[in-house]
Formats: sequence, structure tokens, C-alpha cells
Amino acid sequence: MIRRDPLGAAEQAATAEEIVATLRHDLRNCFGTIRNAAYFIQRKVAREQVCRDDPRVAQFIHVIDEEVIAASALVDEVVVGSRARPLRRTVSASALDCVRAAAACARIAEAGIRVDVDAADGVVELDPDELSLAVRCLVENAAEAMEGGGVVTLRGSVVGARYRIEVGDTGAGVPEAEIEAITRPFYTTKPGHLGLGLNIAGRVARRYLGTLTLGSGVPRGTRACIELPLAGAGSAPAAPGAGAAEPTP
Repeated sequence: MIRRDPLGAAEQAATAEEIVATLRHDLRNCFGTIRNAAYFIQRKVAREQVCRDDPRVAQFIHVIDEEVIAASALVDEVVVGSRARPLRRTVSASALDCVRAAAACARIAEAGIRVDVDAADGVVELDPDELSLAVRCLVENAAEAMEGGGVVTLRGSVVGARYRIEVGDTGAGVPEAEIEAITRPFYTTKPGHLGLGLNIAGRVARRYLGTLTLGSGVPRGTRACIELPLAGAGSAPAAPGAGAAEPTP
């Protein structure tokens, strides 16, 4: 009997959201490049004999610009439409329950890796499936960093007006120069992986006025930290010591 993934629907929605956002960003950059090129060509040929002999040259350059603007607007319309679909619910949720759910359904294939959970409770306002998914992404990333086995530490604590979730591993760690690279969409060194885990976790954190930060573990490895405001606390500033590198949107 195939076991149903309790976070499968949330993962599908989050993956689609990341792909659409990445495509929109890349397409808008392409459209901007095309418009700049068309403008440059227009400036160069405006006084040339070819434009005086054949007015269609200027007209076609104008058509290029108009079509690029229309294509950009179409991309924005698709993105807005995808965000309008009801994909999530916001409720008062137990952060401890979300942490436990993430640990329970983490997909860890390599033998010899266990997840050590030690978390207090705290009430946060969000979609619990999204938070569980975000934490699971971090747990799975941590597990993949430890070839040959090890312990993923999963901690949850109340720090001031925020709830802090820390995921640590004892792998080789990430060099400071590579932290920016690993937060890019689709960056992965693992065959068969999309490389969206950190992006999904970061987007979920920001959606609910929180942060995702990365830093070095103690004494080795990597530590990922999600901080979220407790219910009723609003967007309180992050507590010190949460790390320094936040993934790109």
C-alpha cells in the first residue's frame, strides 16, 4: 500500500509557485534586454537613409517594443492569476505540531541518519502545512549534507515575540562564498532534485512576516533558521544571532 504524503499538496503548490516566480523573473529580464536593444537600433537608424526610404523600418521597431510590452503584461497576468487561487489557509497553529509533522514525514533515504527533535510550543498565525513543508525542506537538505550518516538537530524555541526553528547538520558545511549560490532557484548538486527547498522555505517564512537565515553550525556543518512572529506579536524584529544570509525571493 502506497502511503499518502500529508504534505504532498502543499509541496506541489509551493513548487509551482517557485517555478512561476522564477520564470517571470527570467522572462522580464529577457523582455527588458529586447526593449533596450530595439531602442538602441531605433536611435542608430533614425537618421539613416534606410528609414527615409522605407518607413516600415521604424514601424517594425515600434511593433517589437509594443509586442514585448504586451508579452510582459501577459506574464504578469498569469502570475497574478496563479496567486489568486486559494492555495492556503491561515489559522492559529501550534509551531510544535508543525515541527513534529516535518520530522515525521521527512524523506530521508540514507540509512544511519536520524532526526533529533527538541522543541517548545508556540502559537503562530499561518498555514500549518506550509510551515511543516518549509521545515521538512530544511531537514531533508540537512540530511543530504551528511554522507555516511549523522544526526539532524531540529530545535524549536520561543525567543521574545518570535518562534525560532533551527535545523542543523554535521556535514562539511557551506563555504561563505557559496551561500548565495545555494539559495538560487534550481541550484542543486544532487541528481533528480529540483533545488527549490531553500527557496520554498524562504518564501514561506517571508509570507508570514518571518525570515530564513543560514549560517555555520557548531562545531561544524550548516545551520538553517526560520523565525516567525508569535500570534498577536506582529512583525517584531528578528532576535540577534539568527544568521546573516537570507535567500533571494
